[in-house]
Amino acid sequence: FGQYQVNDRAYNKLGFSIHDYFFAKAIDQVRPGGLIAFITSRYTMDKQSPEVRRYIAERAELLGAVRLPNNAFKANAGVEVVSDILFLQKRDRPMDTEPEWVWLGENADGFSINRYFIDHPEMILGVSTSESTQYGRRDFTVAPIEGTELAVLLHQAIQNIHGVYQAAELPELGEDKAIVTSIPADPD
Repeated sequence: FGQYQVNDRAYNKLGFSIHDYFFAKAIDQVRPGGLIAFITSRYTMDKQSPEVRRYIAERAELLGAVRLPNNAFKANAGVEVVSDILFLQKRDRPMDTEPEWVWLGENADGFSINRYFIDHPEMILGVSTSESTQYGRRDFTVAPIEGTELAVLLHQAIQNIHGVYQAAELPELGEDKAIVTSIPADPD
């Protein structure tokens, strides 16, 4: 994560920051019908500019998203940040589409958050609230629900995400040719 760009000729014109660049590149690298899961800060879904979300929506269908409470990574990484898990399925061709989740809406507390989480509050695994920032203003956060295990809430939320696995189409090789289904491991 960071507010700097990766120099990649194919993506420079997009002006994406490093994390958005890797999301775009991952989507472009996976095969049509392939599934992708990202763990990212809430700012991928909640940033004011919809450009990255447009790029994603054009190339992949959002199967669902889960918003984690601000303490989800505190034990592992020592950070308190609201994080999202996004589940996407690559489209077979880019589509000129702008689903609701590309846009922001306003929650009951007046904060701009992604339409997906306004339309699917059950996918927010905590209490939507506000906190004081280091700059003295109020900002959106998700506080954990006291007395509940995040693993249980996550397991329940994942049940709401639905997709259909699509086997990859294998190319026609011609007679007497077969597709090798495994790659031998180098014993060294």
